[in-house]
Amino acid sequence: MNIALKNTLAAMLALSLVSCSSSHYKVTLRDGREFMAASRPEFSPKTGYYRFRNLSNKDALIRADEVLLITEQ
Repeated sequence: MNIALKNTLAAMLALSLVSCSSSHYKVTLRDGREFMAASRPEFSPKTGYYRFRNLSNKDALIRADEVLLITEQ
């Protein structure tokens, strides 16, 4: 393989790795339980709940008054 092809393949691999990485969030409740979210939990002031999709790709709702901390992982 020539150098240009190797560089192109390396750049494509690096780009694909960067595009696949996304932040996860840990939601810690006041009672000590922890949940992992695939994306940043969204707060709805109308309902008073945080909504997020967990790492198993299922929707979850948690009351805002139960949440102690949301941190990016």
